[in-house]
Amino acid sequence: MIVVRLFLLLLVVVFSSSCITAMEWSTDDENDLEYKPPKKVAVFKKDNKSGRKGYQKKEVEDYEDIPDIYEVVASTDDFNEVDILLRSELEEANFKIVKVSHVTKGMKEQGRKDFWEDMNIYLVCKLSDGYFILKRNPHLVGFCPYRIYTYRDKEGQIVVGFVKPSLAISYMGVVDIKAINLLKKHDLQLKKILDDLSK
Repeated sequence: MIVVRLFLLLLVVVFSSSCITAMEWSTDDENDLEYKPPKKVAVFKKDNKSGRKGYQKKEVEDYEDIPDIYEVVASTDDFNEVDILLRSELEEANFKIVKVSHVTKGMKEQGRKDFWEDMNIYLVCKLSDGYFILKRNPHLVGFCPYRIYTYRDKEGQIVVGFVKPSLAISYMGVVDIKAINLLKKHDLQLKKILDDLSK
């Protein structure tokens, strides 16, 4: 009888300890967690050539890191020439200009004479990629279209700049590797367009 009781007690102890090791305790409040940046690697199911299901490791591609706001000085001081070059470079890279806001003109209409010259905002997008960027994160539409701006600095030079599209990654609710790669790719495409204007 004592042997049976010891055996049962031993089973209870073993069973209890195995359950306890499987438990995970956390004092974090789900609603109060800080944002954690997305992981660099995601795993996707994929059919391979042999017809068997497998897993493919998909990574965020490494792109050159550029500043959040990127500016260049145009190679010419003629704004009309910069405007034509910028429009043609954007079109060649398949960016569509949705609208151009003429900030300087609006300020002058309000009687503001002491304002930056040739300040404009070009709202541009790439609709073919917009689907993949916004499909799982519709709130990122607040970052679209992208903004490219111009102004004449105090030395009389035309400055062209943009706020990099990949800033939107910090606000993704659902991490989407394809969208991240597209946003970083757009950073580099816009940078190249601006770099070409400064040559």
